[in-house]
Amino acid sequence: MADFTLLKKFGITLHPPRAPRILEVIWHPPVDPWIKCNYDGCSIDTSSSCGGIFRNASADMLLCIAENIGDGNAFQAELIGAMRAIETSHQNSWNHLWLELYSAMVVHALKANIQVPCNLRNIWHNCKHLLKSMIFFFLFCFSCI
Repeated sequence: MADFTLLKKFGITLHPPRAPRILEVIWHPPVDPWIKCNYDGCSIDTSSSCGGIFRNASADMLLCIAENIGDGNAFQAELIGAMRAIETSHQNSWNHLWLELYSAMVVHALKANIQVPCNLRNIWHNCKHLLKSMIFFFLFCFSCI
């Protein structure tokens, strides 16, 4: 445990952590020729958005994407984020795509071909077709709030 003596000397009150366990997460760059995309989607009330960052084996930022997608839910925001990452990778000829994502439902959609919302179905099928010409890997990153 860290030494908080200095904080106490300045009269700063320390509160015990609320999390039962704190887990340190460290990002690692992919190996060459892979491109890693970390993306996320979120939704509140009537506004949804998604965004991502692409990095290479040297951890150089290659490209960032962000999009306001309007109405939708968290799953749709995450799914659109995954589709944008796949499309962007294909457009830039990054044929070794490693996605790090935060939605178990999107992982399930990637693995088991679950039914996606009808307004996203055409784009989803196009992305599934693009993936056939790529080497694709995804990693589910969980987080607890």
